[in-house]
Amino acid sequence: MKIYESSQIYKYLKFICDIIKMFDYDSAKKENIPCNLCGEDNFLVLATRSKNNLDVQTCLCRNCGLIYINPRMTKGEYDNYYKYYYRIDRSNIKSKEEAGEEKNFENARKFGNDLATRLAQYLNSGLTVDIGSSIGGILYGLREIIPGLELLGVEPSVSESNHANLKGIKTINALFEDFATKPIGQASNILCVQTFNHLLDPRMFLEWSYKNLKSGGNLIIAVKNFRHQVRKAGFIEAGVQIDHPYMFAPETLKFFVEAVGFKVLYLDVDEYKNRKELWVQRQEGMHRGHIRIVAEKPENVSAGSNQVIMVPRVYRKLRLQLFRPYVKLYYFVFHSSRFGRVRKFFGV
Repeated sequence: MKIYESSQIYKYLKFICDIIKMFDYDSAKKENIPCNLCGEDNFLVLATRSKNNLDVQTCLCRNCGLIYINPRMTKGEYDNYYKYYYRIDRSNIKSKEEAGEEKNFENARKFGNDLATRLAQYLNSGLTVDIGSSIGGILYGLREIIPGLELLGVEPSVSESNHANLKGIKTINALFEDFATKPIGQASNILCVQTFNHLLDPRMFLEWSYKNLKSGGNLIIAVKNFRHQVRKAGFIEAGVQIDHPYMFAPETLKFFVEAVGFKVLYLDVDEYKNRKELWVQRQEGMHRGHIRIVAEKPENVSAGSNQVIMVPRVYRKLRLQLFRPYVKLYYFVFHSSRFGRVRKFFGV
């Protein structure tokens, strides 16, 4: 027994077991928050459980249609979660081990290649910052296609930021909310790929991006489409997880970006693409079920110049589309195997 106890393998396994044992969402400190987009505190409760059956309340703002967790873990709890527990928790949710870092890096590199190819006209040479850059694969892939990019990643996971630095991608280990207090100079591009719904203050991120971009610089966001996610599964809880404090539909994402002062140049939504389009997209390295948006910082316009106004039409539309019977019906018609032949016949 002493031989095993003294081995590095034993210590590593014990460390992993301690992490799993230590993370307890129910006992984590929580806070109540208003809507991050419009500031209102008037919401409809969409769900009270998460995908993995945690006690999580998901809300739809009655004023602007933003979807968010409320109450949610505090910043300190999220910081601790991302630093040590995130990957293990995600593996538990998926009921399988996630791919190793090298495999994840290669997948992200391929995605970065495809993103650079699709959005080449919007990627300016110069400083390119990726918020939530993980192991650096996306930035690495971008630079393979566009060599003139100066890369900087920001990643809260210790192991993933270390891996990125070893790959030659300069990466700062920090939550964005802490990193945002440091000057970075004027960036040509700011990316937030599969991270925007992880941020605790997306409005602050948008305002920070506006401030730190050059005039004519571009913001590129790729984020899961919550509506598409729940319709494809047939139930609301399928799109709810504690690492997504905010959730977006294309309408609210575009409105949010424009409300800060950006001009939307490009909007790509997977939601209504047919199976062949999505298959080709996946083969090229691009994720499915997402929203991709490119927004420019226009010249001589101040951040926040577009005031947030009430948009009840967005709320009413999402309230209907996320009504549980409607979600279930949509799933049966467009995603269930029962209607597979009918969809194939019509090419859907």
